[in-house]
Amino acid sequence: MKYSLSAKNLTCRNLEAYADYRASLVTPDCTKEITGIVRSDSGLPSIGLNQVISNMVMPPRIIQRFALDYFAERHSPFTLWHSASKPLDNDALDELGLKRRQSLVAMAAEIPRLSTAEIPLVEQLTISVVKKGALPDYGAVQAAAAGEQEGAQLAHFYQDLQEIPEQRRGRLKLFLANLDGVPVAAGCLFAAADALGLYDLVTLPDYRGRGIGRALFKHLLTAAQGSHHKNLVALVPADRQQLLLDSGFFAVGEVARYQYTPAQAAAKPD
Repeated sequence: MKYSLSAKNLTCRNLEAYADYRASLVTPDCTKEITGIVRSDSGLPSIGLNQVISNMVMPPRIIQRFALDYFAERHSPFTLWHSASKPLDNDALDELGLKRRQSLVAMAAEIPRLSTAEIPLVEQLTISVVKKGALPDYGAVQAAAAGEQEGAQLAHFYQDLQEIPEQRRGRLKLFLANLDGVPVAAGCLFAAADALGLYDLVTLPDYRGRGIGRALFKHLLTAAQGSHHKNLVALVPADRQQLLLDSGFFAVGEVARYQYTPAQAAAKPD
């Protein structure tokens, strides 16, 4: 793999596929696309499940018509990701109610070159693939890390996944870490056509600093090595990329992030 624009595009294509796949599990025909921008609507008022991914610079009015007006009409929040090398107009987007958040670093690795050495041993920690009955537990961990409002939607989403046949959600492989039988961390691997994506790796606040997140991360790398895919991609905050760099990932670019929340947009003064 060349760690350049092509690797960054691989990461962003995976994000597009992940957004479409998750939303399609609960809402048919959820994704629409025009040149340079993809919109996925889960049907839930979730800022994390509703995604818009842009891969080229475009006038704010296009984003407004295709994304913001669509979700605003439904009183639903969403996240806009921008992966092009040239930035969008932050001030213009802010006027529309799209608030700039912390950018994430796009990272990619060749799976055969990943290092799973020095996997931390955490006493009484077990990590397993999530089956149907444990989907609510997985959702509860994701919900606890997301905040009250967004957490309620995530809990609802994973609860509803119990009604979906396993083969239909098979591209989404969920992992749950239990400490003394208590769910404390979660994460997933998503299988797109050209790469695996590592997403939603979270540890409950009260259990951080014990090596649990690191152990789960290394477990996911080991699981990835059993896949037929050649590449693994991820999006992480800049201050959390060192673990991935040490494991064989390369940073391949920045992805800007904006969020729209109807309540905040309505409160914006004229």
